[in-house]
Amino acid sequence: MHVEFVTYATIRDSIGEKRLEREFDSGTTVGEALSALADDYESLGPLLFDGDGELRPHVNVLVDEENVRNGDGSATTLSDGATVSLAPGVAGGQE
Repeated sequence: MHVEFVTYATIRDSIGEKRLEREFDSGTTVGEALSALADDYESLGPLLFDGDGELRPHVNVLVDEENVRNGDGSATTLSDGATVSLAPGVAGGQE
């Protein structure tokens, strides 16, 4: 199954590309797909996962514009043609 990843900010910097395309087996979850990407890009893993292998709370992961935290989280099953957006949380600004 075909999945496209769109990356932003420090996540994009760690990969060096805004968009990536990958093929996965049917039934692959978000967590499995992100782990596979982290295997390909050494600096990506620490940005996405904590020491227990869980998604960091400040990382926004959207599948087809829906935040995975509003559903099954990293256990969300991907479908063919899905777009996964990865962005660090934004903080700061004026008071």
